[in-house]
Amino acid sequence: MQAMNTHYFKVILLFFVVACSGEAVKEKINQAGDVAGQTVGEFASGVKGGVEKAFEINITLSDGLKQQGLSLGKVSLKDSSGNDHVLTVYTIFGKAFNGAVTAKAFDHKDSEMGRVKLEISALKDEARFLEFRFDPRTNIDTDSRIVLE
Repeated sequence: MQAMNTHYFKVILLFFVVACSGEAVKEKINQAGDVAGQTVGEFASGVKGGVEKAFEINITLSDGLKQQGLSLGKVSLKDSSGNDHVLTVYTIFGKAFNGAVTAKAFDHKDSEMGRVKLEISALKDEARFLEFRFDPRTNIDTDSRIVLE
């Protein structure tokens, strides 16, 4: 009987120790989880930033278009279906513009591999997305460059 009482006493003591330290243990686990979560978040953010930087589009605007008041905002190289031959350029018109804009794509050896021409009419201070749809065989990669003229 005494062995049974000792056993119950040990179980109750163990339960009491766990119950008393439960909040402290939970707090330490939460702190560790918070630190781990922050680390994973920072890692994911770094990976995202590195991927975005690796896939930045090398695009330039000709001096002639700059003098006509054009400037560029956000640039992307995909359409909603995921095609990488569609160049979308947010264009800001600092002056009224009526004419053609040609996008030329060059490969890493500086050989031209695609050309698209758009007729554009815009008012001063207007801004909008322009979409240049290259031939689907135009393989624009991260080492390619695009010139708008």
